Amino acid sequence: MGYAADMPENQGGKTIMYAPWPKPLDEDTRGHYGLDDCYLEMGDTKYDLVRKGRDLRREAKIPASKKVKYIIKPATPIPVYEAEVIKLLLNAEALDVNPDFEPPKGTPTVHSEMGELYLSLEGAVDTTAEKARLKKELEKTELEITKVQERLANPAFTQKAPVNVLSEHQKRLLEWQTKREHILTALAALDGDST
Repeated sequence: MGYAADMPENQGGKTIMYAPWPKPLDEDTRGHYGLDDCYLEMGDTKYDLVRKGRDLRREAKIPASKKVKYIIKPATPIPVYEAEVIKLLLNAEALDVNPDFEPPKGTPTVHSEMGELYLSLEGAVDTTAEKARLKKELEKTELEITKVQERLANPAFTQKAPVNVLSEHQKRLLEWQTKREHILTALAALDGDST
């Protein structure tokens, strides 16, 4: 399409159809385009923030298609064009950059190198329905934890089971306990929202 006509032929400059798998650019090529490690680090930092922001949405059970509002309390100033890119990647209705933001109690948040990112649940979540769903999920999780703990406390099982089976049960117990902690945190956040 002509976008990379000035790229070396072995990097897809002539045609992508016959180009080998892309390789990292050498120092000369990176220098020609003015690319240095700070741009790579900035890209990684933005990627990390966006991934964590999407995880916030997923933990709150908000569909990816639904527009939500994020607020970022930046560690360093964020240029307007960078904020627009982040907003687009988060599929956000709005991304407020506010260095003085004080979140309401229970606001879901993540920390990144770019600053603290908050997910506003206002209007995005039916709090009553979400609490009911989380409580039901918590009951199921508690039941699974009890089952695994009983099995691991049973000498007849632990003495006969192979090491890999015991290891798998211990891993499963840890996973269920971690899930329980996430549910309790989400419930606490919703309780904080209602006060």
